Amino acid sequence: MTLPSEFEEYTRRLMGDILWAQLRAGLEQEPPASIRLNPLKTVGRWTCHGDRIPWCAGGRYLAGRPAFTFDPLLHAGLYYVQEASSMFLSHVLRTFVKEPVMMLDLCAAPGGKTTCAASALPEGSELWSNEPDRRRAAVLAENVVKYGAPFVTVTNNVAADYASAGMQFDVVLTDVPCSGEGMFRKDSGAIAEWSTEKVASCAALQRSILADIWPCLRPGGLLIYSTCTFNAHEDEENVEWIARELGADVLEIPVESSWHITGSLSGSIPVCRFLPGVSRGEGLFMAALRKRRAGSEAPKAHGKSHGLHVIAGGVGEPQRKCKNVIPDVSQALMISSKRGEYPFVDTDYSTAIAYLRREAVTLPADAPRGIVTVCYRGEPLGYAKNIGNRANNLYPQEWRIKSTHLPTEIPEVLIEAAPSGTVR
Repeated sequence: MTLPSEFEEYTRRLMGDILWAQLRAGLEQEPPASIRLNPLKTVGRWTCHGDRIPWCAGGRYLAGRPAFTFDPLLHAGLYYVQEASSMFLSHVLRTFVKEPVMMLDLCAAPGGKTTCAASALPEGSELWSNEPDRRRAAVLAENVVKYGAPFVTVTNNVAADYASAGMQFDVVLTDVPCSGEGMFRKDSGAIAEWSTEKVASCAALQRSILADIWPCLRPGGLLIYSTCTFNAHEDEENVEWIARELGADVLEIPVESSWHITGSLSGSIPVCRFLPGVSRGEGLFMAALRKRRAGSEAPKAHGKSHGLHVIAGGVGEPQRKCKNVIPDVSQALMISSKRGEYPFVDTDYSTAIAYLRREAVTLPADAPRGIVTVCYRGEPLGYAKNIGNRANNLYPQEWRIKSTHLPTEIPEVLIEAAPSGTVR
C-alpha cells in the first residue's frame, strides 16, 4: 500500500515510531469481517458462531467474509454488517445512558451506528436518524426499516434545520464527515482523495456542523463525537474546541486493557482511538462530552419535527391502487402488532432470492390467495399478492438485488438455535 508522503510524515510524528510501525503493518492486513445481531429479531431463536466483540453484546467476528448480499436473513434485518470498531458506540451508550432518552444520530447513512444505538438505548427511548445527502438518506431509510425498530425516525436534513425546528435531544451523535484515513485499507479511493487541504477542510466543516447542532442538545446532555480518521486536527483538536468554545466537559470512557484501545495522541483529554494493527477493527476515533449547564436548566420538552423532511418512521401508510390496499413493506419488517396481519408464507432459498430481485415468483400451492407475507425460514421479507399460478411481487423496486449471480452455497451467517414460533 502506497500512502501519501505528507500523511506518513505527520502521522509518524503524531504517533511515534512504535505506534506508527504497528499502524503501518496493520494497514497491510486484511480487515476482519464482523456483524452485529439484531436483538429485536434474533433473541431466543438465532445465534452466530464467531468470537464475541467485547464492547458490543451482539457483535461477532466472522472467520471469513460470506456473500452477505445473497443471505435473505440480512434483508430480513436479523443482523447488520458493521466493522467492529464502530460498534464501540454500544459501549458508550450503555455506559452513560441509563434511562429513556431522545437521541439524534446526525450524519447517519448508511445506518450502522443508528441500528447499533437502537439496540443499545434503554427501552422507551426515541431515536432520530438523519442524513443530509438525499441518495444516502434513502439507503439509511431502507436499513432502518429492515432493522425493524418502530421508535426510529429517519430524516433528510442539514444540522441547521434541526435547530430551526426547535428540536431538543438528550443525546446527539455526530459521526461527522472526515478525511477517511481510517478507511485506507478498505477503500483505495480514500488514499487517492487524501490531502492536507482535505484534512483542513474537513476539520472546519466538522466545527460548523457541531456549532449548528449544539443548540439542539439539552444542558447536561451527552454529545458523542466520532470520526474514522487518525489526525489530531479532526480528532483531539476538535474535541478541545467543543469543550472550550461550545462549553462541555470531556468524559472518560471506561475500557478494558484487552481491547487495545489507544488514548489521546495530542494533549491529555480522555478519548478512544481504534488503530488497525493495534485493535481488532478499522480506524475509529470517539469521544463523549457532557454539555455544561448554563444558569437554570431548560425544561425537558423535546418538541416536534416542525419543517423536517421525514422519510421513514414506524409503520408506513398503505397505498390504495384502484380497489386494492397495498400495505407498506415496513409493516412486514417492523416489530409491531401489525406485523402478522397478513398470512405468512415460507419459501425456499431460490424463491426468496428471486423475490428479493423483484422477479415473478410462484408460491407454494397451499398459500392463501391475496396479500401474503413472503418469508424465508420463518422471517418476513416483504409482501406479495398471490393470485394462484403466480404472485405479484410487491418488494420495493429500489431495494432489489441487482446482481443475477446465485451462490453455489447458501450463505450460513446465522444459526437457528430454536424453531420459529409466533410472530415477534
